[in-house]
Amino acid sequence: METGKNTSADRNRKQTGKSEEIVADSAICTCDKGSKPGTFRVTSQQKIYCNGARKLVATDQDKDIKSLNFGSCAAKNNGPCSPNIVWSNTYNKIAIKGKMYPLTVKSSGTCKAGGGRINIQTSGQQVVVKPSSSPHKANSTAHKSPVFTEEDWKHLPQEDEKGQNKRVPAAVQVNNVLVNGKREITITPYDQEELLFTTSLTAGSMRGTGVKWDVCHGNLVIAKGLTEAPARTYFTKEGTYSVYAYVHKPGSPKGKGVVTITVSYPKFKSIEWKDENGKPVTYIGLRNKVFAHVSLPGCKGIPVNCRFYYNGYEGKTYLSALTPITLSAAGKVKIALSLSSDQLKKIKEDRKRFSNGQKIRIYLELSSRHWIENLTKVSQHPILFNDTIEFRSLIIYKDSDCKEKLQGGIADSGSIVYVRVSTANMETGKIRLDVYKHETGNQEEKSPKPSPVYSTSSPVNSTGVYKFSLTLAAPPYKEGTAYKVVVSWIFSSQSSNGNVNNNTDRQTSKEPKQYILKGKEILFSVKRHIPTPKAEPSKANVNRTEPEKGGCPRCNKDVTLEEIKRICVDEKGNCLIKDTTMIAAALPYLNQYRKKVGINTCVSKAHFLAQIAGETKFYRLQEDFTYRNWKSMLAHFSSYFESFASIEEREREAQRLSNISIQKGEKYQKIVANTVYGPRHKYGKQHPNKDDGWRYSGKGFKQIIWKGNYKGLQDYTQKNFGVSVTWVGNDNPFLLKIDPRDSILSALAYWKKKGINEIAHGITDQNVDNVTSKINESKGESIRAPRRFFFHNAIKVLHVKECLTGNHLQEKYKNCTFDGKFTAHENEVYIDVITPKNRDKEGPLVVFDNKKILFITHSLCRGTNTNRLKKGGNGDTPTGKTRTTYEPKKHVGSTSFGKYGLILLEGIQGEFLTATKNGRSGIAIHSGHTVGFADKINDNGMLMSTYGCIRVYNSAMEKLGELYTKYKKEGKKIFCYIEDYNGDINDVYSFYEFKRDGKDRKRNARSKKQ
Repeated sequence: METGKNTSADRNRKQTGKSEEIVADSAICTCDKGSKPGTFRVTSQQKIYCNGARKLVATDQDKDIKSLNFGSCAAKNNGPCSPNIVWSNTYNKIAIKGKMYPLTVKSSGTCKAGGGRINIQTSGQQVVVKPSSSPHKANSTAHKSPVFTEEDWKHLPQEDEKGQNKRVPAAVQVNNVLVNGKREITITPYDQEELLFTTSLTAGSMRGTGVKWDVCHGNLVIAKGLTEAPARTYFTKEGTYSVYAYVHKPGSPKGKGVVTITVSYPKFKSIEWKDENGKPVTYIGLRNKVFAHVSLPGCKGIPVNCRFYYNGYEGKTYLSALTPITLSAAGKVKIALSLSSDQLKKIKEDRKRFSNGQKIRIYLELSSRHWIENLTKVSQHPILFNDTIEFRSLIIYKDSDCKEKLQGGIADSGSIVYVRVSTANMETGKIRLDVYKHETGNQEEKSPKPSPVYSTSSPVNSTGVYKFSLTLAAPPYKEGTAYKVVVSWIFSSQSSNGNVNNNTDRQTSKEPKQYILKGKEILFSVKRHIPTPKAEPSKANVNRTEPEKGGCPRCNKDVTLEEIKRICVDEKGNCLIKDTTMIAAALPYLNQYRKKVGINTCVSKAHFLAQIAGETKFYRLQEDFTYRNWKSMLAHFSSYFESFASIEEREREAQRLSNISIQKGEKYQKIVANTVYGPRHKYGKQHPNKDDGWRYSGKGFKQIIWKGNYKGLQDYTQKNFGVSVTWVGNDNPFLLKIDPRDSILSALAYWKKKGINEIAHGITDQNVDNVTSKINESKGESIRAPRRFFFHNAIKVLHVKECLTGNHLQEKYKNCTFDGKFTAHENEVYIDVITPKNRDKEGPLVVFDNKKILFITHSLCRGTNTNRLKKGGNGDTPTGKTRTTYEPKKHVGSTSFGKYGLILLEGIQGEFLTATKNGRSGIAIHSGHTVGFADKINDNGMLMSTYGCIRVYNSAMEKLGELYTKYKKEGKKIFCYIEDYNGDINDVYSFYEFKRDGKDRKRNARSKKQ
């Protein structure tokens, strides 16, 4: 049918005997047995069009599921629709392909499959939009030509618009397109809303300018270059469609030539329980009102009813009548729930009748005559009834909207903070907030009843939520001081309908008939101002950047926040520090006190920062006890689980604690902490009091645990730092997570007290592991690998390699074994033998005391085979620590042992101890003949293999004998330590600035001769 006709006669033709309204694609039909209307999709033919030669004509052969779908069929017990339609009253004057007759709005049908009666509601002929001739006439006009006459068949089905558009100026574009008057709409496959597309063109357009259309479903193009606005039948699948309108070129998603159509199938998506302020809740109490926020996308226009119920003693008990709900265009609704006095009474009675103490949960029930996917699942998300009187939360915020928490518990002096208190089931009285200066244990003994520095109160309200503001100005708040916030409920009687939580402490005040229910407590501190130290011409000046006598210019520089943020990153370089408040406040103390513990080189700073990154990411100052994988919990707290006799018991306990740990709330964290650090643990006697496990759980930048460690570090800090701290008793341990000074001082004290700095000198992974072993006993890769990663970041950020390769590496940093496991104390000397693991080359032998390196030479630890532990096996020298005895005259003159005796070794640790217990003996350090000079005692060849001893050159043995004799006379203990090095042995030589033996080369075959 030609849309170019626009006469009054054409637009207003009546349906007479000579004219009919033809049914086309997207017509709407109904079936009296179906659950929803059906949208026509013509599949019987693809040639004959109507409505301006754009829409296919429906025929009597459009009769099955390919053309119409009415949802579910009542005649088939609501089974899926599968129609088989016989049409009547067709337009029989013309036959398409000689056998198909067009349908008109007067046609009707009968379904042979289910007996349903099918009626045609709309013809489906589309509105055609004529673009305006100028932007000043952008109001588009539209008309229909729904009436069919015989002369319409004579018109060609499509016009050559391509030729027309060739004459349209290139500047003419679509400047606006709408669908049903909007840029975005949401429809369902079942509603009867037709789609009316309107467009307007820019200046220069002319009558008959053609607009083309593209349709995309997600990223898939499903129609391109349509000369008519797309029919409703294009939008049947769920998802988002973009429809582009254009004259010459496709439109842009960012331009005005596109509209969005979202198709949603009716379904239940989610339900969330929230309070009057829109915050999530998990229970409904005595007075409060809660709201079920329900999302039912695709249900616009579908009637849905709701009601609340609970499972009482006698079965399902309804709390409300079946009520219709009004859904928004997006399918969302908010349903209020509150309980009357009679309902509360009935719920409590039912609860008492349950012998197993069953909890009461209230459910939302939704129903509809129409099919909605997963609608019954709404009842899987009930809300708990809870009439316990309790304080639920106490949180300090930085902003009045209570969105930004006070991170780290540190507030700026003079700032305003906001305390948000959440309660449950308090009906009368008032909520009081008191702020006390946080006293140490000794101070509290002197002042058993401290007075608050500030108090305020608020009458009990219906929401159970209260907000108090604190202005932290002096007085009464002082810088560098910790404070404790305490909330209480004051009421005049116990007439409340609720149950008082037994976990809270109830007291009677001096006022007559007044009761006080003490609630939660929280600590915070006012930030201490740190003055910038004045520069002094001394070695201790932390701001010094110039090198001292050829020293590294960076060793003395302060650690900066920017450096820390570049060290503590993930593999993509993203900073892992979620909150820098605490570390930023602690940095002045780190830079002030680090030199007191020996962190005064680039490499020691790198080790310290890498360990803190691994422990806390510089912000997690309270140990987290959340373990979703019970096996991880079993490994992490192995010393606790060892208290159970069998593996089955250990695993069962780990699963129990893991299930507790994943529940939200501090009380569950406390349960786990009080268990794993409780009386059952081998160190549990340190924690005899309630909540000691939680109180002395990991806190501070170095996650200090156990009361004994808190006490030891407290005393050590006071003695060695000259700083007064109190970390034991009452709530004092919590200072390690809220006070930046105490947090970093505890980490520095631990570093010094454990002697960690004495081994924090190397840059290999083994060096990092050695430091980690001093801090965390676990050998798991989940503990060690991140610290290696952070350390290598620190090497780059702090330029550690440049520092170590300079000429300023002092020998005082080499008073320990290469792997860092053993450090020489004041009365000790070590002979450290570093050997390649496969023993095919020589390695350095280093003698050192607690002050410096005394002697370095070459050594070989190669036997006749690789079995190090077998008695009489003559294998390679075992690793580990040994006692030593010098025999200056033993085997003197023998070509196998040389002229300077030998140093006998007896294992006390590692492989060497195992070999000694196995009966292997006679292992010693000695010299003798060299390769190529079997019958002579000289140093002309390279070192020769032995039967498992440590071979050195004759000149070196002479020096070793002299040193041994000297230091033995001074009363020093002399140990030998043999360690494998699995990397390039050249790295070790470089570290000690010692040249390789020029005669040494790789050994392949094993020699049976010594």
